Amino acid sequence: MMTFAFFLSGCAPGHLMVREGDLQALEQRIDEQEQRMELLANEQASMQSALLASQEEVLRALQAVSTQQAELYTRQREWESFIRSTRLQVKDSENTELFEVQLEPFATVNADKQVVGSIENVYLAPPGIVLPARIDTGATTSSLDARHVQRFERNGERWVRFTIVNPDDDSEIVLERKIVRNVRIIQAIQDEAERRPVVELGVTVGKTTQTAQFTLSDRQHLEFPILIGRNILMDIMVVDVAQTNIAPPVLPVELTVPGEAP
Repeated sequence: MMTFAFFLSGCAPGHLMVREGDLQALEQRIDEQEQRMELLANEQASMQSALLASQEEVLRALQAVSTQQAELYTRQREWESFIRSTRLQVKDSENTELFEVQLEPFATVNADKQVVGSIENVYLAPPGIVLPARIDTGATTSSLDARHVQRFERNGERWVRFTIVNPDDDSEIVLERKIVRNVRIIQAIQDEAERRPVVELGVTVGKTTQTAQFTLSDRQHLEFPILIGRNILMDIMVVDVAQTNIAPPVLPVELTVPGEAP
């Protein structure tokens, strides 16, 4: 025999009659859903708390890195300022002796070398004239201003004829020299490489006279007709870029003109 617990609103037509067992099952499901929702809410709160804690930890780490970078930058600036303002001071005799021992090899090496400035007058032979020159430690081979360059053969060898302008009176001096080699020069304004002849000439810089190679090129658009490169400077000269015209050419006795002082 089936038993009914109650009517929701009496027995009026249109009202639902629910069994007691179904009502209990429905209430149990509602309780379970509420428990699950509460559990999910707790888990969500825990995850949110963990995320906030992780975010704070990341922010603290970033702040620590930023502080460290600022400290390193400050130390670098202090060190640069120290280097600029500090001068070496010898405080006692022991330091003095050490200082002299450290500098002695450099002083010996420099004393054996010709000191030249960034600009010098050099003697070129042939043709036997003095020309202003730019001293350039970045250039491998020296360069000479040569006009009207013409290549030709002599006794089966390659020669070149060119003109040098004498700065004293703007006269043109024609020279003929055997080509030692050719160099390929690529300029930004040209697509193809340019072949330039290299010749040997005698050159005097300060008290040093030697035979050196010069690349022939049109330098009339440049300030100096000669560029002295490493092939002349190497091992025998030291460049003081802060000075100019400190090493006038001193010719050897065999190159001096009779009646003139060497």
